[in-house]
Amino acid sequence: MLKILYAASNHSGAKIQLTRFMRAMQDKPYIVKVAAYKKSSPRINIDWTLNCLLNIYKPDLLSLDNDNFSIYLDQVKYFSPDLIISDLEYFTSQVASILNITIWQCSSSILNFALSHEEKYNLGAFKHYSYILNRHPLHTQRTVNLLDNANVNFVYSHLGDIQNSPKLKNQFEWVRPYYVIGKPSIPCKHNVVAATLDNNKRVIHLLKQHSDSVVFSDFDGEEYSNLLMKDIGNEAEYSCNLKNSNVFVCEGQTSFLADAFYNQKYSVILTDLKNAECILNTAFAEKAQIGSAIYNSQVDLNVYMDKQINNQLNDSCKFLHERIDEL
Repeated sequence: MLKILYAASNHSGAKIQLTRFMRAMQDKPYIVKVAAYKKSSPRINIDWTLNCLLNIYKPDLLSLDNDNFSIYLDQVKYFSPDLIISDLEYFTSQVASILNITIWQCSSSILNFALSHEEKYNLGAFKHYSYILNRHPLHTQRTVNLLDNANVNFVYSHLGDIQNSPKLKNQFEWVRPYYVIGKPSIPCKHNVVAATLDNNKRVIHLLKQHSDSVVFSDFDGEEYSNLLMKDIGNEAEYSCNLKNSNVFVCEGQTSFLADAFYNQKYSVILTDLKNAECILNTAFAEKAQIGSAIYNSQVDLNVYMDKQINNQLNDSCKFLHERIDEL
């Protein structure tokens, strides 16, 4: 029986990708163990919590020179996975290299590295966001090393299914992201629906200005007048509200844009300008006419109401579990 270790990165978006991957794998004849950080851990069993590998004083300074990493290495060696799937997770990628285990990098964050300079230049991304797309050399080289040492690099993105999808460099392949689909329902219908991570205040302020608005986020019990706050973990309600909304708002994260795309909903994107993934997703959304960027929370969303998009799936683009089934 194939044994798999899935490692999620230390950011909120990784939690959604992990949750949906594990759901796709639940009836598969594989043994799957999970390594994740507190920030990327959904409400499932996590076999290894990776926060103990971080420097408590300098979390961005990643080092293998600590006792906890040695313990993690030994435990993974004992589990002896046939395949490691990493969402650009540094420590687990190093374990794969040391133990000579097959590793697949599968992440929405790979997009910035998978596109040629020419593709990004023609997109116009460098014109305004060159600083973000060319981050600190230490971070960039670290990621490049992970990608260079991987057996396969999957770009986890709905952009593989859009018309005239971007061309990737030779060592990269598209993989279709997991998404949720809602059904037409009158009780689920709301005017504006948004999805955000970490309760983004700009998104909340934007929706407070429009009647019958719902924000799905990491639920923390906050309440606002003229606004419904719902738990993003309730995917049945989230997908139903999304499907029956007049307009959908997010910050450009791949999972949320994918949900809108496969539900044929137009996205209004209050872009997270500190995130290269969100910036590139926004630029491609506008180019493919599946979304529009806005830059402040004073915009009148009525001009975007009830815009529809068409999607036609690319037969060569598969889900991650389908690629595993091919082994």
